[in-house]
Amino acid sequence: MLKSHFTSTVNTRPDGELCRNACGFYGNKIWDGFCSKCYREVYQQAKQIQEAYDGIVNTSTSDSTPPSSPISSNSNEKRRSNISMRNPIRQMVHRAGSLRSTSNSVISALLNEQQTLENEAASKHLDLMTTDDARIDIKSQVKTFANNFQKKCSNKNIHIDTLIQDYGAFKDTIKKRIQTNSIYRDESEDLIHRVRDYVEKIIFSKNYSLIFNRIATECEEQDLSIQNRISSLHWVTPTMLDAVLNENTSNVGETLYKAINALIELDSKTTPQGKILSIMECKLFIEEALRTCSGITINADCFLPALIYVVLKAKPPRLHSNIEFLSQFSQPSGEQLYYLANLDSAVRFIELLQAEHLGLSSNDFSLYMRGEPILPSRFVPLFDYPLENNSSIEQLRKVTIDFYEVEHHCGKVDENIQDFKKRLTQLVTDTNELLNGSYKRYSYFEQIPQLANIDTIDQSIIEKNQHLSEQQQEETKTDPSDI
Repeated sequence: MLKSHFTSTVNTRPDGELCRNACGFYGNKIWDGFCSKCYREVYQQAKQIQEAYDGIVNTSTSDSTPPSSPISSNSNEKRRSNISMRNPIRQMVHRAGSLRSTSNSVISALLNEQQTLENEAASKHLDLMTTDDARIDIKSQVKTFANNFQKKCSNKNIHIDTLIQDYGAFKDTIKKRIQTNSIYRDESEDLIHRVRDYVEKIIFSKNYSLIFNRIATECEEQDLSIQNRISSLHWVTPTMLDAVLNENTSNVGETLYKAINALIELDSKTTPQGKILSIMECKLFIEEALRTCSGITINADCFLPALIYVVLKAKPPRLHSNIEFLSQFSQPSGEQLYYLANLDSAVRFIELLQAEHLGLSSNDFSLYMRGEPILPSRFVPLFDYPLENNSSIEQLRKVTIDFYEVEHHCGKVDENIQDFKKRLTQLVTDTNELLNGSYKRYSYFEQIPQLANIDTIDQSIIEKNQHLSEQQQEETKTDPSDI
């Protein structure tokens, strides 16, 4: 009795927490959550390190410090003892702070290195310049503008229109400087284009997100509207757009996929020229697909419908924002400007698309937009040529349309039969389970026959029909002797 009482008294602890060092013994709040053994090991080690450090400090200052009295030496010893017994949490915080400062310095060094690499990559656009004075002048002008422009981009109080005006004014200034300053007289004619690429690399490598996010915020509603519009037009086919595209032709599907991918990548590019090159890459793949399908000379009449179809299939993100960004900050050449205008025209056509543009009736267009199936009428490949004064073809066309109608309604009947059968089977199963439960609870009830299985009935009906058909065939056979 006394032994059990003593054991329970020794093992019961008010806090009931194990040692922080996970040694298996109980810890104590007085010892900072450690047990007595771990407490001595941890703090004894810390004390030895602190004493060794204090010894080094004392030996280095003993020559310059006068001998102290016993009272002062005792107070210094207490002070050292208190320092050596610092709270380990405080030491961890101090260590974390030092690591944080180290990591910040490493991150800043990496950012500086990345910026240096970007500047070197941008400078490659100026490697073909013949004179160093012209190259140094360009870099100086761009660096001065870039520093001021970055400050304005970081200032949220400055409106995006101000940034657009400043960037446009700088483009005009640098272009006029190249055309009028004598240090550029020996340079080639494409210097303006190479300087354009250099300026975009320097400016937008730092400020792209700051600029584009402002445009995307203002154009958010238009972007969502275009996305929803494209999603609702997913059913549009090349035939409806009069596009000379046949995805079943060899390599055409893969080429269109490349064009779609190039248009999707438009949003990931961070310079105006990079976005323009994505559009031009898309244009090349579309022309390749058109040549494969038709073999005719590519013109605007066949290119624009194909581009509209690619836009519908690509559903590129933030399409309106990207077009707005290019219209304000890009400097496209003549051909690039033409295809950028084509992309803008394709988007506007999609926004205003109506039934008559696709050769559909208003009712059919509404059914398509609601996602409901409609009967094929116009877009039957066999009847894509004129039917004037050809009554036989017109009659064949009507018969084919009637056939599609019958096929459509037969499909609906099959779907309704399958749904009815599924519901009836579930009803039979539920009824049998209910009857079996009742028989188990009330065994004295007279049991009625189980409901028949629908599948069994169907199979018996099929077998019976087969037997009857065989009998009819035998009865209709003619006896050779009767002839």
